[in-house]
Amino acid sequence: MAKPLIPVESIYDHALALLDAEGTAALSTRRLATELRISTRTLYQQVGNREQLIRALVARHFSLLRLDFHEYEDWESTALQWCLSLHDALRAHPYLTELMTIDDRNAVMDYVHDLVDATRREGFPFRLAVECCRALANLTINHTIVEVRGLREPKLSEESAARVDKTEKNFAMSIRWLLAGVRAEAQSNSSESTDTTLVARPPKRRDKAVR
Repeated sequence: MAKPLIPVESIYDHALALLDAEGTAALSTRRLATELRISTRTLYQQVGNREQLIRALVARHFSLLRLDFHEYEDWESTALQWCLSLHDALRAHPYLTELMTIDDRNAVMDYVHDLVDATRREGFPFRLAVECCRALANLTINHTIVEVRGLREPKLSEESAARVDKTEKNFAMSIRWLLAGVRAEAQSNSSESTDTTLVARPPKRRDKAVR
């Protein structure tokens, strides 16, 4: 009688635990199959190769996070807290974050859409809102990847450790600068639109004076 297949969720849970505990080098299909007491062939049938497993782990991790979106007293605070929440979620599993690729960023699109909606409610044009939120997501993900790579170095010199600490502290400042630039661009576009409208208006017709 054939041995029943192990639940796929159990494979993902064990793979993530192994990754968190020992890093990327420990995550091999051979070791995972051995610890789960299944054949590598069965593992491939259920979750694919190592690369496919990693991509699925990233997508699953973010789908289970259910990042809560909150609006604060102003749009800038909302956007900053959005970035900080995403940053903390990425930091929670540093080795998994380090393995992220461009394609994996689609895993946080629902979370991005929430910020786009809030940005539109602030009065930003649709294209600017989308580009702004995409830039915030990319900045947050790229920054966190650099950060976790620095933190996992086995022996950090005092200079390197200070640099990592400074990078982390500069994150919020970088976000604020980006938000200020987007706000300025929105105001500039609004002013230009108003000026264009004024210029485009036909001159008022003057009635001829009665002689």
